[in-house]
Amino acid sequence: PGEAGILALGAVRRMPWEHEGAIALRSVVTLSLSFDHRVVDGEQAASFLRDVGALLADPARAMLLA
Repeated sequence: PGEAGILALGAVRRMPWEHEGAIALRSVVTLSLSFDHRVVDGEQAASFLRDVGALLADPARAMLLA
C-alpha cells in the first residue's frame, strides 16, 4: 500500500497581496496536495487543504478544535 496523500508546503515569502480591499505585503506560503483518487475523493482532499490553510492563517483556531 502506498500513501493516501502527501502534503507539501512551499517557502514562506513576503508578497503583495489583496487583503480587506487594500494591497499590502503579506507572508504567503504555497500548499499543494497530491492524493490517491482510489482512497480519497477530490472534495475531501480540497476540504482538507482548505482546513490546513485556515489553521495556518489563524493558529489559535486549533485550540477551538480540541
